[in-house]
Amino acid sequence: MKRPALWILIFMICGIYCRLGISLLVCLVCIFLCIVCGSYIVIKIRRKGYLLLLLAFPLGFLLTSYHGAENFVSASPVSVTGEGYVAKVERTSGGYPKLTVCADLTGTATGEIHKDQKVYMIDMDRGTFTEGEEITFSGSAQPFDHGDIFSGYNEYLYLNAEGYDCKMFPESLEKTGEHHNTAGTIAAAWNHRVKNVLETILPQKERALAEAMITGDRDDIDAGIEELYTQAGVTHILCISGLHMSLLAFYISVILRRILHQSQRKTAAVTLCICMAFLFLTGFSPSSVRAMVMISLVCLGQIIYQRHEWLNSIALAALVILLVNPFYLWSAGFQLSFLSVLGIYVGSHVIPKGHTWYGKIGEMMGISFFAALFGMPVAAYHFYHISTVSVLANLVILPLSGILLGCTMLAALCGMIFLPAGVFMAGPVYVIFQIYEKVCQLVTMIPYSYVAVGKPPVIGILCFYGLVCLICFYRPQMRFRVGTAVCTALLLVMLLGNRLLWHRNTLAFLDVGQGDCTVLTTYDHRAIVIDGGGKYNKELGENTGTTILEPYLASKGVTQIDAVFLSHLDSDHSMGILELLNDMPVEGVYVSAMEAVDVQMEEQLQEIVEKNQISLYTMKHGDMIRSEAFGEMKCLFPIYVDQTAESENERSLVLRYVYGDTSVLFTGDLEAKQESLLERNNLIEETDILKVSHHGSKTASTESFLQALTPETAVISCGTNNLYGHPHQEVLERLSACGAEILRTDEMGSVVVNIPPEGTAEVTTAAERKPVYERIKEAMEGTPIP
Repeated sequence: MKRPALWILIFMICGIYCRLGISLLVCLVCIFLCIVCGSYIVIKIRRKGYLLLLLAFPLGFLLTSYHGAENFVSASPVSVTGEGYVAKVERTSGGYPKLTVCADLTGTATGEIHKDQKVYMIDMDRGTFTEGEEITFSGSAQPFDHGDIFSGYNEYLYLNAEGYDCKMFPESLEKTGEHHNTAGTIAAAWNHRVKNVLETILPQKERALAEAMITGDRDDIDAGIEELYTQAGVTHILCISGLHMSLLAFYISVILRRILHQSQRKTAAVTLCICMAFLFLTGFSPSSVRAMVMISLVCLGQIIYQRHEWLNSIALAALVILLVNPFYLWSAGFQLSFLSVLGIYVGSHVIPKGHTWYGKIGEMMGISFFAALFGMPVAAYHFYHISTVSVLANLVILPLSGILLGCTMLAALCGMIFLPAGVFMAGPVYVIFQIYEKVCQLVTMIPYSYVAVGKPPVIGILCFYGLVCLICFYRPQMRFRVGTAVCTALLLVMLLGNRLLWHRNTLAFLDVGQGDCTVLTTYDHRAIVIDGGGKYNKELGENTGTTILEPYLASKGVTQIDAVFLSHLDSDHSMGILELLNDMPVEGVYVSAMEAVDVQMEEQLQEIVEKNQISLYTMKHGDMIRSEAFGEMKCLFPIYVDQTAESENERSLVLRYVYGDTSVLFTGDLEAKQESLLERNNLIEETDILKVSHHGSKTASTESFLQALTPETAVISCGTNNLYGHPHQEVLERLSACGAEILRTDEMGSVVVNIPPEGTAEVTTAAERKPVYERIKEAMEGTPIP
C-alpha cells in the first residue's frame, strides 16, 4: 500500500477526536470515514491484512484516554506540600514568573505521596528563579480549567499537551539553596549564556527577536512588534519552527558537502546529530519535532541510499508526535506547522516549475500562497483573524531568514569566544530586523491586510480543505464532481445560511466570575453589550474586558460595537466596559438617567468616552431601540429620574429585550424596593428568560416579582465560592417555586441562547460542551448531564 503512515495517521486522528471531540457531527464523520475506508480496502484492494491499519482508530482513542486519565486533583483542588526543582522559567503576560516544576507532592490531609508530578506554577510574589534550583512549596494543587466561554483558551487541552499534571498558585515558595542538574537544566544554562551575549551585542528590541529565533524565549518581545508581525502573517520567524530546523540542516549540508567535500553518508550523519542537539537546546516544539523527523528520514535515506516519499514523511512526523501525546492534536502550533507543510506539498504539485528568474519568483509566490491558504482556517479557529498579506511579506522575509539565522547563530557563538567578533556579526542581524519591520509596516498599510473572521466551525474547516484538495487534483469523474458540489454547498450554508435564511440572533451570558456580562450578536453581524463584568482588584488591561469579553467578541468576528448598555457603575459590571471602550470602536454608551452615586467611576467613564469620541446617552422608562435585525430593547427602569439613589444598585437599568417570540429581562443589580415600584406601575410582563438581579442576592427577586414574570429560564451570573454566598438559597427556592429552570454561571459556565425569529429559543451551557464520548457514557450510566 502506498503511504501507509498517512492512512494510519488519518485513522488515529479519527480515534483521538472521537474521544475528546465535542461535535457529534464531526465524530460521526470520523466513524463514517473509517467505515468507508475499511469497505474500500476489502472490496477494491482485496487485501484483508490492510484492515489492521484500522487498529490506529482504537489506538488513538485509548492513548487519549490514558493521557487524559483522572489524577488526584481531577475532582477538586487538594492542599499539598512539595519538594522539587525548577525545570523551566517563563513569564506570564502580566509579568509573573511562570514555572515548570518537577516535584513530589504530599497531600496535607491524607499524607498520600504523588511522585514525579509536573506542576504548572505561577508565583504571585514575583520571585526570581533559575532552572535547576531546588524548592519547597505549599498550597492548593488545582485541576485545569476546561474553558468556560465558547471560545478562547482551553487550559485543559493546552497544559495536557505540555504534559502537566496540575497547576498551583503557591501560598509559600522557598529555595533550598541546592541545585539539581539534568539535561534540561544544562540546556537552559547554555541558553542563558546565549541570551547574555545577545544582550551585550544587540539593542533591546532586536535582542528580544534574536532570542526568540534561537532559544525560543519570546517573553521580552515588544508587544507592538509582535502585533505587527502577527498582522503581516510572519510570526513563524519569532519562534523555533520547522523553518529554522530546515535552514540549519541546509547550512550544515552545504558546508560539509560543498566546502569540505565530505561524503553523502558523513554529511547526513553529522547533520542529523547537530540538528538533534539544536532541538534539545531549544525545546521540543511540535513544529521543530516535525522538521526533525522529516530531516531524520532524509538523512537516514541518504545513509542507506534510499529515497523517501514526502507525504508519507509528513504523516510519519505527525504520528510520532501524537503517539507521544495525542493532546497535541489540539495545539495551534501542531496544526499550523503540519498544514502549512501540506500546503507546500500541494502547491509544489500544482504550481508549474519556473525556468526563468521571474518564473521562479512566480513559483515561490504560488507555493507561499498555498502554505498561507492551508494555514488560514486554523489561524482563524485559534486567533479569529487572518492575514491576507502574508504571501507578500514572505517574499522578502523568507529569502532573508536563512541569512538572518546564520548570522544570529554566528554572532552568539563568536560573542562567547571574542566579543568584538560577535558585535561585528550582529551588524547584519540588526539590518535584517530593520528590513523586516519596514516590510511588515508596508504590507499592513494595505486595506484589509488583517481581517477579523471569527471562529469557524470544525466541520466548515474540513469542508474547506476537502474543497481545496478536490479543486487542486480535480479529475472529470463523477466522484470529484459530487464531492466538489457537496463541499461548496456546505461551505456556503455555513458562511451565509444564518444571514440569508435562518436569521438567528445569539445572546451570551458570559462567565466573568462575580459580575455580569451579556453579549447580543445579530444575524447581520451587529453586536450589543450589556455590562462587562470586572474585578475591583484588577487593573485596566488585565480585567474581564480584555481577558473574556473581547476574546468572545473576536470569536464572533465582531470589530465594532453598536451599543453598550451599562446598568450601573459598580466595578463588577463596569470595569470590563471601560476596557472595551478603550480597545474597540463603539457607537454609543447607554447609562441610567438617575444621578450617579459612584462619582469617581462616572468621571472615569466620561473621560474614556470623551477620549474615544463615543456618544453617551441616558435612558429612562419608555426609551427604546428597535431594528429589524436587532429586535427591540426597551427601558423599564428608572421611572422617576429626579429621585436620588442611595446606592448604584438602586439606579440599575432594567431592560426588556424582544426578538421573535422570545423575551429577555435584564435587571442589573436591582433591589426589592425598585422591583415593587415596577410592579405598582404595571410594568411587569411575562418573560421567557430572566437575568436574575444582583447575582441571586436575597435582597432582590421577591416572590411577587417572580410570580409576575413567570420566567421559563433564570440565569444567575456569579463567581465560584464568592464571598457573598450568591446565589442565596431563598432566591433559588423562589425561582423553583415559579417553575423556572435555573442556570448558574459558577456551575455551568457561560450560557448561550440562540433566538430564532419564530419559535422557541435554544439554550446551551458551557458545561454541556463535554466530549461526545463522556456524554454518551453519562447517559448510559444514568447520571444527569448538566
